[in-house]
Amino acid sequence: MLELFITFFKIGMFTFGGGYAMIPLIEREIIYEKKWIDRDELLEIISISQMTPGPIAINAATFIGKKRYGIFGSIAATLGVIAPSLLVIIIISAFFTKSFLNPTMQKLFIGLRAGIAALILSSVIKLSKNTLIDKFSSAIFLISLLGLILFNVSPIFLILFFGIGCIIFFTIKEGK
Repeated sequence: MLELFITFFKIGMFTFGGGYAMIPLIEREIIYEKKWIDRDELLEIISISQMTPGPIAINAATFIGKKRYGIFGSIAATLGVIAPSLLVIIIISAFFTKSFLNPTMQKLFIGLRAGIAALILSSVIKLSKNTLIDKFSSAIFLISLLGLILFNVSPIFLILFFGIGCIIFFTIKEGK
């Protein structure tokens, strides 16, 4: 349990940019270093984490912790992943609120945002390799992407539409 907490604390501490930017570190630590889950399980956890309320990294930590050690594992992993952010926010709010206007800090954030965008793109590319497995899944991806970018379609609508649509499609296709 302590190892679970420390692992997610490290993930939370060394990842900037939110949940999607954490995915490469979660992947490296949980799949390759600890071997707690495999790549397919991570894809399922990320999919579920996106559909449930709350930040993806916290949801993923909760699911992985639950899988590893039950309810107490989910608590340990969740506390581990949120503790660094909580500590950083407390420190920033106590000492650095005026420094955001500092030109040096503004330059720092330009670099951080660019790096974070690269982390998120990296996650998309890695997830796509195991998700876009045929023409059907590729079509859903492209339609969703176009809907999000060009037409500002609600992500909630897309998740519900394609989730329910796929249940209906595959039920009809299988004849059940």
